Amino acid sequence: MQETTTLVDLLKELREIRKKLDRIEEAIEDLIDSTLTLEEDELLEEVKEKIEKGDFSEFIPLEKLDEALEE
Repeated sequence: MQETTTLVDLLKELREIRKKLDRIEEAIEDLIDSTLTLEEDELLEEVKEKIEKGDFSEFIPLEKLDEALEE
């Protein structure tokens, strides 16, 4: 025996598929936003290395650092 499908049933199913696709699209966008580009990753590594070495010259003007050390 064949099951009958109405246009309303098809429309409901299509709406459910669209909702699922929207959720997948949002998840992919979130993943892309949370993933660093190669350039960002390299810059982050450079900054970490400078901080580990105590080189803050690119982050704090030397004058302000000198003032803080004198206080």
